[in-house]
Amino acid sequence: MEHLELIDPAQLTIDANVRADVQLDKEFLASIKEHGVLQPVIAQRKENGGIHVLFGQRRTLAAVENSLAQIPVYIVDALTEADRMAKQVVENDQRQALTEVDRAEAFHQLSLLGVSATQIARKTGAKKTVVEAALKVRANDTATAALAGGMTLEMAAIIEEFSDDTTAIEQLERAAANDPQRFNHTAQRIRDDRKRAAEIASMTAEIEAQGMTVVTENVLYYDYKGPMAPIGNLRTADGEPLTIADANGAYIGHTYNGELNVVYLHTDWKAAGLTFPGRTQTGGPMTEEEKAERRTVIENNKAWDAAEKVRLGFLKDLLAAKSLPKGALQFIAQAICTDGHTASDGINKYSGFTAELLGGSNGFGELARVAEKPGRKPDGIILAAFLAGYEQNLSRQSWRTPTDAEWRYLTKLGEWGYALSDVELIITEK
Repeated sequence: MEHLELIDPAQLTIDANVRADVQLDKEFLASIKEHGVLQPVIAQRKENGGIHVLFGQRRTLAAVENSLAQIPVYIVDALTEADRMAKQVVENDQRQALTEVDRAEAFHQLSLLGVSATQIARKTGAKKTVVEAALKVRANDTATAALAGGMTLEMAAIIEEFSDDTTAIEQLERAAANDPQRFNHTAQRIRDDRKRAAEIASMTAEIEAQGMTVVTENVLYYDYKGPMAPIGNLRTADGEPLTIADANGAYIGHTYNGELNVVYLHTDWKAAGLTFPGRTQTGGPMTEEEKAERRTVIENNKAWDAAEKVRLGFLKDLLAAKSLPKGALQFIAQAICTDGHTASDGINKYSGFTAELLGGSNGFGELARVAEKPGRKPDGIILAAFLAGYEQNLSRQSWRTPTDAEWRYLTKLGEWGYALSDVELIITEK
């Protein structure tokens, strides 16, 4: 039967606890010394007569440290190991927040006992996504070390994602140490670069299998005085256009919109007896200044693509919060007065995107269905629509010729906690 007893804390034994590092700070020890243990420790009496602490490890150890003669102990019936650990997670979080290392270890131990992520979330009150992230981190040595080294659980989960890539891990570690607010930007850029590289590698293999030479330097559009030129610009000696069958090489890259693009070419068109009618109009090779400008454009466009994905995640989290961000109504009012056309696009042209920001699908009529969900606040829907209008009017061109509306929008996101990337700062610092 469950009952309360006064017991010498030195006689109590401590079960394996989820807290790896028991923190008996001076303030806590002083409080126990002055007031004693006010809330009973919860323990279980074993068959051998020993009493094992289930909850209240810190209070027990502080009582022993202060040589207290007795503390209140609530004796309970036996708990299953899984329930005991889950309850410790909850109790320790309520009394003194567990470190993320402690929490990940606790979730890991529960999973070893056969408890699913869904059950762990239900038992501990944690979000299932947090539990799943913690389990992935704990199952990977590199990610576990990152978590123990001070990274957040979110950061460590990203380390797990790239644990097979030493270069990526080094980039992420530098970002975590030197620019943690932009850690997600760094991660997204790595994802994008990986995707582009994989697309190019796959197409390269396909082109080379056809016996063609793959050219890696993108000079084809600007310097046609050399031996290489796209087949679309070439003609036979009789003036007939060429086809892909006449190509013996290709340049593989990505278009302005980020789509994979193959430019078929001939690597020595003069020797092949081909002609290039427009070659005198090219103006010769690019200058070093033009090449540098081109590299900047390519780099900033890639950075912009990565930032778009990070911003989308931030907007969804912002709108999923229990309350609107500070100054949201003022932002809406200013949007109506200064950027009415842009803001209204989130209701008209981009209503599907607004629905997506609110957790729905991006489709026709979806916003109405999302708005009808119980508990959906009208001011949150309005804010989402206005944010969607601003967001969808941004493009790669924005960093080159920013507008006042884009400046207002990104500046406000920065005020609300979004970590602007370097390419976005070009707009806000104009």
